[in-house]
Amino acid sequence: MISVKEATCKYVLQPMPLEKRARTLWGLSGCMLWKGEVALFQKILDERASLFTTLDEKKRAEHFPSLITSYDKGGIIENLRKKLREHENRLAQLLENVNGDDTQYFTEYAALTEEVDKFSNGFIEFRKEILGFIKAAKH
Repeated sequence: MISVKEATCKYVLQPMPLEKRARTLWGLSGCMLWKGEVALFQKILDERASLFTTLDEKKRAEHFPSLITSYDKGGIIENLRKKLREHENRLAQLLENVNGDDTQYFTEYAALTEEVDKFSNGFIEFRKEILGFIKAAKH
């Protein structure tokens, strides 16, 4: 992880970029959590496959692996993580400049924040759906 001290060898403390850095770190932490949850959901589905006995349950059970694959092996989470890391590097460069006036960075930050929020909200819905399905299939 890049810290202000390591990346810049300076202590230029600019409140707005540092707030944005905290948000970026939140996104990176989220990526680690989401990746772990995806693996856990796949494991639970595999372990409980025999509980899905009705045709409807079997169809729904087939739906989740494709979502899990797109999140994990499809690289959705990894691509988001990579964007956040690149953003973190840009922020380190921005903090090296005393004026910190990089409008492109702030535009990219806004787009990236929106992307993280959209993914996070979608993942919350996915989590509710899969956990509800698994709970209902317990019999």
